[in-house]
Amino acid sequence: MKASTCLVYFLLCTLTPLLAQQTYRVHAHNDYVRDVPFWHAYGNGAESIEVDLYLERDTLFATHSRAEIASGATFSALYLEELDRLAERVALRPVQLLIDLKSEAYETLDEVVAAIQRYPKLTESGQVTFVISGNRPEAADYGNYPDFIYFDHQRLDDLGEIDLDKVALISQSFRDYSVWNGYGRITSGDGARVQQVLATVAPTGKPFRFWATPDTKTAWAYFAGLGVGYINTDRPAPARAFLDQLPQRTYRLEQESPVYEPSNNFDPNARARNVILLIGDGNGLSQISAARVANGGDLSLTRIKHVGLVSTTAADDAVTDSAAGGTAMATGEKTNNRSIGVDTAGGDLPTLVELLGREGYTTGIITTDGIDGATPSAFYAHTAERDDSDKIIADLVASDLDFFIAGGAAKADRIAERYQSRSLEDIGNLDRPTAIYHGAGKMPSVEDGRGDFLPASVDTALSVLGRTDRPFFLLVEGAQIDSGGHANDITTVVTEMLDFDRAVARALRFADTDRETLVIVTADHETGGLGVATGTTNGSVRADFLSVDHTGTLVPLFAYGPGAAAFTGVFENTEVFHRIMAALAGGE
Repeated sequence: MKASTCLVYFLLCTLTPLLAQQTYRVHAHNDYVRDVPFWHAYGNGAESIEVDLYLERDTLFATHSRAEIASGATFSALYLEELDRLAERVALRPVQLLIDLKSEAYETLDEVVAAIQRYPKLTESGQVTFVISGNRPEAADYGNYPDFIYFDHQRLDDLGEIDLDKVALISQSFRDYSVWNGYGRITSGDGARVQQVLATVAPTGKPFRFWATPDTKTAWAYFAGLGVGYINTDRPAPARAFLDQLPQRTYRLEQESPVYEPSNNFDPNARARNVILLIGDGNGLSQISAARVANGGDLSLTRIKHVGLVSTTAADDAVTDSAAGGTAMATGEKTNNRSIGVDTAGGDLPTLVELLGREGYTTGIITTDGIDGATPSAFYAHTAERDDSDKIIADLVASDLDFFIAGGAAKADRIAERYQSRSLEDIGNLDRPTAIYHGAGKMPSVEDGRGDFLPASVDTALSVLGRTDRPFFLLVEGAQIDSGGHANDITTVVTEMLDFDRAVARALRFADTDRETLVIVTADHETGGLGVATGTTNGSVRADFLSVDHTGTLVPLFAYGPGAAAFTGVFENTEVFHRIMAALAGGE
């Protein structure tokens, strides 16, 4: 056996259990024209594979017409022999071979039956369904053929009259109902005609296929949403990969998230007394857009009037990580990726928590990450390696941070020498350094039951801070928006973003009451290269992702309260630090 063939068999043995779990079925149209017929479609998980056959001098050629016959490209060589060899070596997964007859129906089908009978393992296994399409016998003759032969019925007007036992699927040309090219949206009229076809077929219980379909991601998603039995494609590999990921890239809102309307009743020229900096980790403009579309076109965040765009580049790369991104905002200086609170030479940089703590500010951090996560630790720790947890925890214990609410309970014993562990309900008056934990590592995600813990934490902390005579700096991080981006999971992105937006609403409500608090909402970077592919008014969003990593895309910044006007325009992330310090100094 050739080495390349051995590799194909090895891959199929490995992939077969995975491929058998697919939700949407792919039909590989005109498979025979590929450089590697059968294997390309089967190896990429197509559940149905189409071969055109033309009978010429007692030989079945895989071709669309007599003029296109290629020597050696026979039905047996390209399909039956390969299936037979596969059946000998590994367990065949179920597959449908759609045989599109291009020469005269009855004579050609007789040859097809004879050819298949020469490979009894294929008919005995029951794993291969042979379906005749194209030039078919009359429906009344379907029952005259062996049990292993089925038919692709292509009429809708006789479904109540024919015997459906020999019908494997029902097919129609998409072009008979629509001229849609697979971009944008199908018109309502065409959409109604398409849905009527499916409604006509549905009572038969047979799977349905359109041929002559547009072959784009938008079209695949549309047909999947309609429940089409086999999704027709000339690109089975990308279609299979796309459809496998479709569930995690589609989100449907269950309950609309309330939106807060800020009053804008503050003196824009006044000196800010307090600062609430909210960082959505990985939360780029597309993440915000996806959540906004899902939430009926509105967010508390997007009610803010002062908006800027922030460049998130690190010192050593156009794409930052959370450590360098957090450090830039915490210290006002660029640093290398993976570095926390240090410059590019490794020297310590003073952070907002340290600088403001020395000036008598109460300082606090609320994060859905662990307290030693890269973004929060950039505001109190100093190390060239973000994974140096021992150094980060030691810096936390030695820091002037007054309180935190975070994950990280697994490390509570190492932090207990400075921070008293309390519950959110028993936060007290912050008369001593306080730690409130929710989760051993990170906090649970919204999907895993975190509930309203983040917005409730912001509410509780601001209630306590608002009763003291000291000004404060509060960092709030929605850390797990980033997790959704890395996983290319739009549900995580949207649910975490909406939860973060509820925390933003609590901050805005406090600022409206206090009128001396500057609220800044931004991101350390964008994650995933998210694009909003489709969205509807009923809370459904479908996303595409460029990668599973961070990107260098500009991120938005929203500012509210005294000094907010200084945060408009396009600027570097280091300016977040400098403009905060200027707002607290009265614009100096």
